[in-house]
Amino acid sequence: MRAYDLARLVGLATIWSLQFLFLRVAVPVFGSAPTADARALLGAVVLIPAALIAGRRFAPRRDWRAYLLISVFNNVLPFMLYALAATALPAGYLSIINGTVPLWTALFAAWLLGEHFGLGRIAGFVLGFAGVAMLVRLGPVAIDAATLLATLAGLGATACWAWAGVLIKQRTGRIDAIALAGATTLLSALILSPGWVGAPPPASWSAQGITALLLLGAGCSGFAYLALFTLLRDIGPSRTLSVGFLTPPLGVLWGWLFLGETVTATMIAGGVLVIAAMALVLRR
Repeated sequence: MRAYDLARLVGLATIWSLQFLFLRVAVPVFGSAPTADARALLGAVVLIPAALIAGRRFAPRRDWRAYLLISVFNNVLPFMLYALAATALPAGYLSIINGTVPLWTALFAAWLLGEHFGLGRIAGFVLGFAGVAMLVRLGPVAIDAATLLATLAGLGATACWAWAGVLIKQRTGRIDAIALAGATTLLSALILSPGWVGAPPPASWSAQGITALLLLGAGCSGFAYLALFTLLRDIGPSRTLSVGFLTPPLGVLWGWLFLGETVTATMIAGGVLVIAAMALVLRR
C-alpha cells in the first residue's frame, strides 16, 4: 500500500472514531432524526463545493439508481440507526460495534465482488460478533430492551456501511467518487429532512450540542467522505474499511477522555476479540 493511501486511512480512522463522541453529545440536544439529517446536510455543504472546485461532473439523471442506493445505504439508514443507538449506548460501545464493518464488508465483497471467503474469514466473522455479544452481555451498561435494540441498530448501521462500500466500489468506475459523495449526501439530507418535525426548539440547543453537530456533519460526513470515496475507488472496500482496526480503541479512548465513560476489562476483551476477528477476515 502506498504511503499516501496509508496516511488517508489513518486520517479517516481518526475522524470516524470521533463520530461516536459527537453523537453522544448531539443526539440528546437535537434528537435522533434531526441529528441524522443535519449530519447529511453539513456533509453536503463540504462535499458539493469540493466537487465543483475540482471540476467534477454530476449525472443524477443517468445514474439516479446508483445515487439513490448509495444515499440510502451509506447515509440515510446508518445515520438514523447510529443516532438511535447513541440514545442508549456509550461512545465506547458504539465504536466497538463499528469494528464489525470490515466483517460485513468481507462477507459482501465475497458475494458481490468474488473475493475469497474461506474458513479463516468465517472464523473471524463469528469471533467478531462474539466480541460484540461479550461487550453487551458483560459490559458496564445494564442489559434491557433499549440496550439490545440499540445494539441491533448499531449492527444494522455497520452492515449498511459495508454494503454501501461494495456499491461505491462497483460504481466509481463510471461515476466520479467526489461527485458521488457530494450528490448522495445532499440527496440523503433531503430524504431525512422530515425528521425535523417535532424537533426541540432552537432555544433549547446548547453551544456544546451545536459544536458537536457541526463537527459530526462537516468532519465525519464531509471531509471524511473525501477520503472514504476515493479510497474505495483506489484500493477497494475490504482494504479501505480496515479502518475498523483503529476505530474501536480510539472511540473508547475519546469516550473515556472527554465523556468520563467507564472502561472495563470486559470492554477491552470485547474490543480485542473484534480486532482479532478483523485480522482473520482481512488476512490475505
